[in-house]
Amino acid sequence: MIKNLKTVLIIFFSIVFLSCKKDSVATDPLVGEWELTAEINGLTGIRTSYETGKGNVTKFTKTNYEQTRDGKSISTGTYSITTYQSLITKKEQNQIVYDGKVNDIKNYFTIDNNMLTISVDAYDGPSTIYTRIR
Repeated sequence: MIKNLKTVLIIFFSIVFLSCKKDSVATDPLVGEWELTAEINGLTGIRTSYETGKGNVTKFTKTNYEQTRDGKSISTGTYSITTYQSLITKKEQNQIVYDGKVNDIKNYFTIDNNMLTISVDAYDGPSTIYTRIR
């Protein structure tokens, strides 16, 4: 009897353990405030660096963005993220689609630690580099 009870308990707890899933919290790594650090010219490779604290910030919420330069808003709207195969890297990349304009020039982004790089998907395309501030 005790042997059967142990077997039943082992089976019961195994089923309970295997059926439990951890809740995955999907967070959008793009959400936050990003300060413009540098721009790289795709044709020349020349890097233009920007001072911190000058109000050159791009903010992303879950669905909206706002870009400020010198503390003044220059662009606001909605955005979404899609994936596509890059012409340059030949890999699946995350694309930011601003204001639903899917046919615009494709730009993909990568986030490494607290650095956001947005690159135009063209051989001579520029890149913009941001550092997370929030």
